[in-house]
Amino acid sequence: MSQENRSRRGRPRHETTSPLGRLILAAMKLLGLSYKDIVRESERLAHVNNNPDMRIGKSTLGNIISGSIHQPGTAKLDSLTIILNLSRTETDAAIGLQPQRRLREQLKTLRARTREINPDAVTRHRSIMVPILRDDAKLSESQFLEGALQEWTSVEVEYLSSLYPPYLGYVVIGEQDTNAVPVAPPGSRVLVNKLLTKVLPPENVSFHERELFYVLTPRGPTCVYLEYAPGDKIVLVPHPLSGNLREEFAANDVTIVGQVVGVLYPE
Repeated sequence: MSQENRSRRGRPRHETTSPLGRLILAAMKLLGLSYKDIVRESERLAHVNNNPDMRIGKSTLGNIISGSIHQPGTAKLDSLTIILNLSRTETDAAIGLQPQRRLREQLKTLRARTREINPDAVTRHRSIMVPILRDDAKLSESQFLEGALQEWTSVEVEYLSSLYPPYLGYVVIGEQDTNAVPVAPPGSRVLVNKLLTKVLPPENVSFHERELFYVLTPRGPTCVYLEYAPGDKIVLVPHPLSGNLREEFAANDVTIVGQVVGVLYPE
């Protein structure tokens, strides 16, 4: 087969005319997931739920995205909604069960919105090195770490659940949420401590020192700086370099979910 004929076969990777495929690709991009990530996580879900139908092979995923499989089975669709943090409303609309909803608006909303994600989406299949101590190591005595080590081993982060207590959450900054630019630009994943919700007076400190919060507002979730104002009001204060304007709401209309304590920048 000639090079010219080979180049005409098939659809370029990551391109699709399938509404469900476009939805899946948009979610994968937002969460930073690859085909391999989807396959591995579906295998884990199949094992945990004792349901082999939840497994999604790489070729099956490709066929779903391309549109060769128009409507996946219920179990596989459940896997996709869990892994990609989608709702059944979104997937039903994409496969035509809600034709009155325009997919273009749905995809725009998915890309634009700031939202909390499952910690597994960040920690899944990532490893860290953990020290294994010698049996005779005396931890009550000060010593050099290397002298007490037997070896180093690699451990997948998702199994170290104690490192991620329930009051910590991960949030993806949506494409249209620029209030925290350049500290947390769109596409960033931020770690939020839900125990830290107290807003302190700014007292002329720089924006690198001020607390950044993840909040729920009447206009949707956002990461922004906060100030209280007279009359039981709360002011959303964007970073000066973002170019955005301040917004004022009644304090009861804004929910402070927690303070941003870490940022993972998009590649």
